[in-house]
Amino acid sequence: MYKATKLSAIQLAACLGFFVVQLDVSVVNVGLGALKAAFDTNLTGLQWVINSYALTFSALLIFGGSCGDKLGAKPVFVGGFIVFTLSSLGCGLAGSMAQLISFRCVQGLGAALMIPTSLTLLRLNFTNPEQRKAAVALWGASGGIALAAGPVLGGLMIEHLGWRSVFLINIPLGLLAIALTLRYTPASPKVEKRIDVYGQVTIALALALLTYGLTEASERGWSLIPLSVLALSCLVLLAFVLIEQRVAAPMIPVRLARNNVLIAMMLTGSIINFTFYGVVFVLSIYFQTILGYDAVRTGLAFIPLTAVMTLSSLASARLGRHFSALRIMTLGTCLQVCGFLILSRISPDSASWILDSALIIVGIGSAATVPSMNNTMLAAVTQQDAGIASGLMSSARQVGGVLGVAIFGLLIAHAERPAFTQGMSTSMLLCVAALALCLVTNLWLVRKVRSSVLAH
Repeated sequence: MYKATKLSAIQLAACLGFFVVQLDVSVVNVGLGALKAAFDTNLTGLQWVINSYALTFSALLIFGGSCGDKLGAKPVFVGGFIVFTLSSLGCGLAGSMAQLISFRCVQGLGAALMIPTSLTLLRLNFTNPEQRKAAVALWGASGGIALAAGPVLGGLMIEHLGWRSVFLINIPLGLLAIALTLRYTPASPKVEKRIDVYGQVTIALALALLTYGLTEASERGWSLIPLSVLALSCLVLLAFVLIEQRVAAPMIPVRLARNNVLIAMMLTGSIINFTFYGVVFVLSIYFQTILGYDAVRTGLAFIPLTAVMTLSSLASARLGRHFSALRIMTLGTCLQVCGFLILSRISPDSASWILDSALIIVGIGSAATVPSMNNTMLAAVTQQDAGIASGLMSSARQVGGVLGVAIFGLLIAHAERPAFTQGMSTSMLLCVAALALCLVTNLWLVRKVRSSVLAH
């Protein structure tokens, strides 16, 4: 009985970690209109509210996974939750856009420490493979619940309590998760390893410059400053590659860089977030600016996309008992392609049921893919590499989300209705192209590895 209680507590704490991280994406998107009015900001400012969090998150996830391996998953998870909770308080009390963006960066640091270690805690404590699959599926479903409840909850809170409440809600959730982890989670094993400081700094700088260049291009156009920043990001990225080839303990070990299944799953994760985060940002602006929705109605408009995600994640876990992960991911990717093709034809004059149907298809496809993707990633690495692999996966996903918001924001930079609609259509077709690349890569790399294993 105690063992079951302990595992349930660990599961709940890990799920709360993913829940609050995803919640802060969905509720902030719904609050973009309120933030624009409160701070009198433009589209670029709104992009930075989203990307300041996601950028720090993505840049430091590998660092978070490495810290979890070196120091133990439990203390790093608790420390990350403390940072996230305190910075949420700072966001709720922010008096300017600069303060809000600064605290969002600190939130990203907390999230980077929490997410890879939460998956590691599940791997360490759920030793039965079937129980682990179910635990990872519930972990993924918790993110789906946050995405599903976030828009409606955020809309209601903004309408009745103000935009600050969407950050302050993280405080009681954080305190509960910290208490459960300290009380029930056993000490985590430590792995002796060095942290690649130079590699961490250069990859973080490269991502920051890339995001800055793309985001500023939405306001300045392809002028000298954005182009110079993008060129500099390429140079810093080259420096990162050279550093990784020369350091004794590279941030990405060679064995993981050559792990084709891990590479394929990282690409899948990045493209899922690229399409999802980018489209949620575009639709948030579309609902609130083009259609004139308030926060509550915007939240309700996202229900067709988010409400199916939890059920799809759980259904995917059940299907995983009867079908291969590759088949499930292929089906999920194909569904998303169909949904985005329909969305590319949407205009302000389109019937609402067409938009809702397309969002449902995209939601089902996206959520069905994630559990199989995570389980395939965990099965492809050893326990020694679980933390850094989880960090790599989460980092790839967040980089995809950052680029989605930056690039799609560039496509909808024109406020006029015809230009905005055309930009939104182009962004949906870009999703189709990205998912097609993901589909081909998975069928090539994952199937190739499976065939090699069967041959031996």
